Amino acid sequence: MILFCLTALLLFSPISAQARAGGGGSSSSSSGGGGGSSSSSHSSNYDDHNYRRSSRGRYSNNPMSSVIQYAIFICIASGGTIVFFYHRKKARLISKHRMTEFAKYGYNWDYKEIQQRVEQAYFQIQECWRRQDADYAATYLSPSLLDDFRMKLEWMDTRNEQVVQEQVQLLSADPVYVDDHEGTEQDQIWYLIHGKMIGYYIDKDTKLCIRGNTNPESFYEYWRFIYLNNNWVLDEIRQKDELDIRQFSNL
Repeated sequence: MILFCLTALLLFSPISAQARAGGGGSSSSSSGGGGGSSSSSHSSNYDDHNYRRSSRGRYSNNPMSSVIQYAIFICIASGGTIVFFYHRKKARLISKHRMTEFAKYGYNWDYKEIQQRVEQAYFQIQECWRRQDADYAATYLSPSLLDDFRMKLEWMDTRNEQVVQEQVQLLSADPVYVDDHEGTEQDQIWYLIHGKMIGYYIDKDTKLCIRGNTNPESFYEYWRFIYLNNNWVLDEIRQKDELDIRQFSNL
């Protein structure tokens, strides 16, 4: 059981965000504290050493206890992953069934056509981010998201930043929520996007990485598509931790 939990955590644990469409929430953590932090660490180690010496016989560091605590933590974490994949599958089945029903009355609900459109949108939108040209993917973006992309890319240019994207892959794209209204103006679909890439930011002059990770990383994002001018276009991107998959599967 412990081995299973370890494997699940390693395979499905959250990863840091990257330089992907919309910015991907890409961020980097920096360590700080300088000399003050170092001094605090040294003092803590010294006090702990004295405590161990004065408490010998009634204080011990039990390796097995640490292993058990770590195993419990891993099992809890992997349990969350199992729940996520269960509700992901449930939401996908419900959505595909509803799309089949909607297609009986609405010409814009053909599952295969929508799936192809979403997959094309994924690569075109990532490419527009790599090129730092939002208009490259304009036909796949709603007017509001297109403006948002333009603004973010202009701000990056002001900061002298450039996106690097390599080995862009789409591992899966699953519909997890669909909403059909009379007419087509308010029709929408939420897709759970599972992608993988190398994505980071560099300084245009120095070419040094300033944010992101230079190693391949996978990610999950929620993409909301709306039907506009006879096409499905992306209108919103949310990170995995911003939405709860259960809110879709329990509808």
